[in-house]
Amino acid sequence: MRKPLTVLLLLVVVVGAALGRSVHQDQDNEAISNTYYRHETEKEMIEEAQQDVSSEDVPLLPRINSHQKWDLIRASGQDPTLRRRKSKNRQQKVVLGRERRDLILSPWRITHVAPKKPVIVPKKAMALPVDTCPTKFDAITKGYNGRTYVFARETVYQIWFEDGLPQKASYLISDLFQGGPRTVTAVLTNSRSGVTILFDGRTAYRFRWNRKHRRFQLAKNTPQELPRNITINPLSAFEWSDGNQVVLNGEHFIIYDAYWNLATFTGHTRRYFPNLPRDLLGIVYNGGGDTLLMYTKTNKLKVYNTKKFKVVQEYPLKLSEFVGCLSR
Repeated sequence: MRKPLTVLLLLVVVVGAALGRSVHQDQDNEAISNTYYRHETEKEMIEEAQQDVSSEDVPLLPRINSHQKWDLIRASGQDPTLRRRKSKNRQQKVVLGRERRDLILSPWRITHVAPKKPVIVPKKAMALPVDTCPTKFDAITKGYNGRTYVFARETVYQIWFEDGLPQKASYLISDLFQGGPRTVTAVLTNSRSGVTILFDGRTAYRFRWNRKHRRFQLAKNTPQELPRNITINPLSAFEWSDGNQVVLNGEHFIIYDAYWNLATFTGHTRRYFPNLPRDLLGIVYNGGGDTLLMYTKTNKLKVYNTKKFKVVQEYPLKLSEFVGCLSR
């Protein structure tokens, strides 16, 4: 009777030891997995964490007067007196002068009608068929006409509202922006002048929106190669809340004057734009207040507060729903 009892006790001890080792191994594996998960989570939180920044610590973008601007223009090898922008007062004086001259020369004009210059109207862009969605977007801007333009490889998607209903269409970039590039790396729109600037690498194309013909027309003295003192290659561009035209690449940015093709200021991105999304493509809404709507390369719409200098909300977007293309 003792021998079976001894064997049974030995079996119990062996099984217990095996179970103990198994439990310890499972606990070790669980500890390792928990450690790995916690490490990855902390890493993601560090990447997504935003710094609390006081408005007093963020310097304002500098403003330059006309004398400083003319000095920069002359330093770039250009003459500021040759291409002066027309002011409203100057235009009014010209109109009044023409009216007086027309009254004096009206009999002559009846018998000698001056030939009118032919108006070159751009060809109407042909919309592309609905095809598969692009893998990513390259640039985005809100045009002077209130429509949003999203660029992907050789295609540009147009988004607007008509009678309260969303409308979407796609075109070749070279068709909608005739005379422009085939692809775009960055784009921005000046809300004051109505000029849309397309960047293809280091080449800048300026386009004006023609209200009469409802077309984009290539502006004069364009395209232009960026000067050598602009050392960055544009990867993102936008109009800031104060009206400055910003072109950036990673940690460095410039304030760009497209008319004179020069940089009026160069700075560090994190210093002047804290918590700006690193994958920013462009700003799709700038109401001149404290809120900016930013579109990122990860297809997210982020709400940026210019007083808190941080992203306060974000919303993921589907490519197919945003630009009206077929899902991949």
